[in-house]
Amino acid sequence: MVKIIFLGPPGSGKGTYSSRIGPELVIPHISTGDLLRNEVKGDSELGKKAAEYMNKGNLVPDDLVIEILKKRVEKPDCERGFILDGFPRTLNQAKALDKITNIDMVINLYLPDDILITKLSGRRVCRNCGDNYNVTDIKDDERGIYMAPLLPKKEGVCDKCGGELYQRDDDKPEVIKERLEVYYQKTKSLIDYYTEKGILKQFNVNAVPDIMVPKILKLIRSG
Repeated sequence: MVKIIFLGPPGSGKGTYSSRIGPELVIPHISTGDLLRNEVKGDSELGKKAAEYMNKGNLVPDDLVIEILKKRVEKPDCERGFILDGFPRTLNQAKALDKITNIDMVINLYLPDDILITKLSGRRVCRNCGDNYNVTDIKDDERGIYMAPLLPKKEGVCDKCGGELYQRDDDKPEVIKERLEVYYQKTKSLIDYYTEKGILKQFNVNAVPDIMVPKILKLIRSG
């Protein structure tokens, strides 16, 4: 049984690794973004409350997110544990989370900022189905970082549905730099908190997920 949080800046691969490692450990991958959307879609009482904030473009309050998360982690499929992706983001959220469950391990994914900016600015998203690609081929011999591109069969066209691929505004270098600054400001105290608890493990991402996933699994299984 293991309860894990994945931390990491934008572009570090939290969602990718969480979604791949969850099935390997036979535990659910819980994305708070997906969780909120599902509650709203299901028109639950909690979902209706969350929708009031989301429809106005506002952040859902921590106490409501925690209430929705508590409902989720109490389901039978979480008895063996779970992986949290996207929560907590702040120290206050981490302390609120402690009141509803115990976390066993926090994995902090790390990539140098210049690599993150290059990687994210190479992302292309399908306008139609949302499928993701990446046009950047990253080779940094000095730091041992190698990330091959994920290219569509036809340039600018989604393999899955034939939709147009485009670069999102928040994947442009100047915006990415701002996103990283905000992330570090918000999460420094969070990383310190889990470090003091003795449950934070650093993990350097230096290759594609197929290579990284077995290494993360080894880290988790080693305790």
